Amino acid sequence: MIDVRDKPRQATLDPKLKELLESDTQEKKGFIYCALCSHVVSHIEQRTEVNGSHDHYFVNPHGLEFHVGCFDEALGCAISGQPTAADTWFPGFLWHIATCEECNAHLGWLFANAEASSFYGLILDRIQTD
Repeated sequence: MIDVRDKPRQATLDPKLKELLESDTQEKKGFIYCALCSHVVSHIEQRTEVNGSHDHYFVNPHGLEFHVGCFDEALGCAISGQPTAADTWFPGFLWHIATCEECNAHLGWLFANAEASSFYGLILDRIQTD
């Protein structure tokens, strides 16, 4: 795990994530990290339910299985690719690839719909908590 109070490390973070880390009122626990490089990705307070559940099990068209948790924000993720509705697991939502902005590991997807509602589906075995 990285020390979330490490000022040089915080300099490279998303500004909103950096503000969360620097907040005196925010306890320095509950952060979610990339399992590969320990970069801060989100916080457990960002967990959300989609279709009645936080976590979901899916199989993609190639037969790969994913256990995905839903989060309102994942500020430590970089988003790439054009949005697509192809093979979406959440009807009405387009998806983008979400990677760790530190090591570029695939961590999940950003899902967004036409009503400007969005959430992250993070692959639970690719993230960890403190």
